[in-house]
Amino acid sequence: MNLQRKLAEIRRKPEHIRLRYTYAAVAISMFFIILLWFFSISSSIKKADLVKKQNVFQDLDTQKKSLQEATSDVKKSLEDLNTNLEKKPTSNSEPIPQNNQSLE
Repeated sequence: MNLQRKLAEIRRKPEHIRLRYTYAAVAISMFFIILLWFFSISSSIKKADLVKKQNVFQDLDTQKKSLQEATSDVKKSLEDLNTNLEKKPTSNSEPIPQNNQSLE
């Protein structure tokens, strides 16, 4: 069926029938527009979730590096403390200072 013939046929019909065709065309158009809008929104939400997940993983990676640096610093300071204690001679002959005041 030719489109121009169909349009001419619709033009010859009464006004209330032409309004039905108009409302049907608007409803079909709106259905497709809402469908496109829905898919657009859902894809943007998925993209936003993906970006959030990537940011979380980047934050976790940063925290992991920070923890690794902190543990290496603690290990180094413990090794330095251990070497300082080994170098320092221990003598048991030094008196331990005591506080001779009694609590009253």
